[in-house]
Amino acid sequence: MESSEFQQLNYFCLNQKLDATLEWIDNQYWLHSDDPKENPIGIKIDHELARHEEFFKHASLLKELLARAVGVKSGIRPQILDLTGGLLGDSLLFLSFGCEVVTLERHPIVAFLIQSALKNAHHCALSRFKFIATDAATFLAQNPPLEVIFFDPMFEDANEKAMPKKEMRIFRSFVGSDQDAKAIFQLAKSLKPKRLVIKRPRLSIGLSQKADLVFEGKATRYDVYFSP
Repeated sequence: MESSEFQQLNYFCLNQKLDATLEWIDNQYWLHSDDPKENPIGIKIDHELARHEEFFKHASLLKELLARAVGVKSGIRPQILDLTGGLLGDSLLFLSFGCEVVTLERHPIVAFLIQSALKNAHHCALSRFKFIATDAATFLAQNPPLEVIFFDPMFEDANEKAMPKKEMRIFRSFVGSDQDAKAIFQLAKSLKPKRLVIKRPRLSIGLSQKADLVFEGKATRYDVYFSP
């Protein structure tokens, strides 16, 4: 990685008093966990895309809950703007669906991990992928929306009882929660994309009024809002 990226990350960590340790493993950076029972946190992009490809060789894409939520249909692959990249879990699924994807991530540590992983990735699906290290509010204010806006905020409510999985626990220790989630939702909705999809824990409250369409799984719910 370029020294300027290191300098920016070091400045951020010092300014925020964050003690983040990075590890160089298999030609990319990973976030070290202070728990010896947990592996470092990072993204194996090529591995994940290949895993998704293999899965969809034997499973119907059109029955996939997330695919249905973002509007994937026979012959239709929408352009998707993912406002919260995180570990790229959803973005890589969108790519495996055959969609064009633009992904944002505002937290410097997470963005650094994504950039490092992308430099180490070579999958052909990445020709349909663009990553931008910025916050959703800035991007939405300066760019027209894509067909689908996807938003997965780290926003807790009283109905969320379960402990977060290890990646989210570590992320929250550095990143915190998205206190501006409702404001970002309202901004995204005001731009009137064809679909605005909000990912939430199944039993959690929505970010706003009742969704136009809901896709509910065992642990996750997708609230879909259509523009008039």
